[in-house]
Amino acid sequence: MTHPALIERITRSLAYMLRHQPEKFDLDLDAHGFGDLAEVVRALNERLGEPVEVEDVEVAIASGDRPRYEIQGEKVRALYGHSIDVEPGETARPPELLYVGINARDARRAVQYGLRGGRRRFLHLAKTPEEARETGKRTGREYAVLTVFALDAWEEGVNFYDRQALFLAEQIPTDFLEITDTYEDGIEPAGDRDRGRGRSDRPERHERHERQEG
Repeated sequence: MTHPALIERITRSLAYMLRHQPEKFDLDLDAHGFGDLAEVVRALNERLGEPVEVEDVEVAIASGDRPRYEIQGEKVRALYGHSIDVEPGETARPPELLYVGINARDARRAVQYGLRGGRRRFLHLAKTPEEARETGKRTGREYAVLTVFALDAWEEGVNFYDRQALFLAEQIPTDFLEITDTYEDGIEPAGDRDRGRGRSDRPERHERHERQEG
């Protein structure tokens, strides 16, 4: 049985390898973000300094509270959260409504000008208001949940991509956005607290962002 501590280390490392900087581990990802599973296992062994088998990676991926990675045959990829450029693949019909939790200032701008991905190419759209609120809490003290009229947007030509736990979209025009609720029980993002301290861009910094973004 794979030890829980090793499972956590594997999933944190996968985030860095498959979402952000695969080149640091000599990994070649294809256009859709898939890497060779054997090469990922090799990179995990080198990074973690302890034996990791394919079965350990499978257990780690299956252990999450929601799907973040997937294995297809001899390939593995992150489903979302990339800061590297990947092609999203086939579009998918969304449910009638989706939701996004963002900083309240950004929400006010979104209903005026539309919504686009920030440092990531794709927006992450939650399936429930509760999931969006959990994301919103991590964007600042004051945050909002936006309702996305996804099916209407789809019928007007906006592309959506199903990632099991959520949907992706590159942009949502203002006509399909509405502020559902605003809240003041959020937390200050770690990046804001660390700003000005001269921290280096270590892998661990990316891993902290992964824990925030889910």
